[in-house]
Amino acid sequence: MPLVPLDTHTALYLLGVVYLLMSGLVWMILRPHHEATAIGLWCGGGVIIGLVYLMFSMRGNLPIYWTTLVPVALALLGLGLRVCALFRENGRGDRWPMVMLVTALAMLMSLLAGWPGPAWRRPVTSLLMVGASAWLALLSRELGRQPHGRGAELIGISYAFYGATYLLRLVGGLFALVTGTHVPPTLAPTLDLVLVLTGGLAAGIFGNVGYVGMALERARIRREAQARDLAQVQAQRSAAEAQAAALAERLAEREEFVRVLAHEVRQPLNNASAALQSADAALHADALADRGEVQARLQRAQKVIGHIVGSIDNTLAATTVLASRQPLAPRDADVNMLVELSLGDLDARQRLRIRQQSSAHARTAAMDIGLMRLALRNLLANALAYSPPDSTVTLQVSDSDEPLGLVFEVRDEGPGVSPALRDHLFERGFRGDHGLPGHGLGLYVVNQIMLRHGGQASWSPNELTGSVFRLWLPLVD
Repeated sequence: MPLVPLDTHTALYLLGVVYLLMSGLVWMILRPHHEATAIGLWCGGGVIIGLVYLMFSMRGNLPIYWTTLVPVALALLGLGLRVCALFRENGRGDRWPMVMLVTALAMLMSLLAGWPGPAWRRPVTSLLMVGASAWLALLSRELGRQPHGRGAELIGISYAFYGATYLLRLVGGLFALVTGTHVPPTLAPTLDLVLVLTGGLAAGIFGNVGYVGMALERARIRREAQARDLAQVQAQRSAAEAQAAALAERLAEREEFVRVLAHEVRQPLNNASAALQSADAALHADALADRGEVQARLQRAQKVIGHIVGSIDNTLAATTVLASRQPLAPRDADVNMLVELSLGDLDARQRLRIRQQSSAHARTAAMDIGLMRLALRNLLANALAYSPPDSTVTLQVSDSDEPLGLVFEVRDEGPGVSPALRDHLFERGFRGDHGLPGHGLGLYVVNQIMLRHGGQASWSPNELTGSVFRLWLPLVD
């Protein structure tokens, strides 16, 4: 009476069907998400193993050679293909020649297993199956250490159990070989065969489930990595586009500044040249006594040249220093020297209209004195130009406690700024409705200079009439 009542042929047939169905299911699930080569190796190995079990189930209907020796060799081939699949999953797909060489040697050994005697066939084939299962289990364990390793751990456990059942069959075969005990037929429903079939069923179900889980997890990680790479590429592209746009804007600004500079300089230079020529002609004319007219023409030429110098300074400041992305390197500078330099840039007759007041305790401040000189000169020149010729412009220097800093205030008695224009005072290209020549760079340059210093430029109405422009420069402790 058999140890375990079991229809072995039916069990083998059903096990073969399980392998075939599971291989097809794995292929359908993973094909849209995973590498085709790795899936093909894994599922191809499963199909071969399924055919092996079907061949085993036909024992008695086919020649013994096709139901004993050949199925074992094919089973080793199927396991070898799955080893190749796991090597590929581990990023070592170039190992397949070595794997197939070892598999071919194992298949040859299985075909020659009965050559020393029939009693040797079962121990040799069991040993080969133990080695193939252990190889799969070790590779799965290695994959299990990776982020997608939970499914690989299930593969390893399944094939470790599968190898352990063949190890038990190997021990029984060796014991029978050494003691000369009667060995039951290969398909006799003994306990070791039942365990082997159970191990095969576990490997056929849980091994495939583990492979699907591992492959899907790898696909998810790969998609996330691709999404991160895509986001990084998009961010780099956006940064490059923004940089290109900023560069184009800067180039456009510089082209505009060059155009402004050319316009501001060409005609005034012609006017200055004409005035100088007229003065020269008057000096050599018979009416040399009319020195007042000569002096007026020279003064007009000097005024035009001063206007040109201011335009050039503003344009160069806007196109070079202010447009630069490099931080300023402020140094301690004397405040009184800054005021004297700014006043010295003005026409000597206009300087007489400026009244200075100072209540500041700070004698020095951290600044780029060249830029601050330009900012203060622009405010003073504007105040003189927009005020009545006989009015006074006040320059007051004081301290600011909240926030801590130095304040320059320029007060004029001009017409002031209409409410509709006050929000646009410091924008590039802004011009009021006063009708004076210019391209709206002066106040824009002032504001940019103060921002580069970490300060602020602001406007407020004067008490009676006119404007108050205020420059706040932070003091560094």
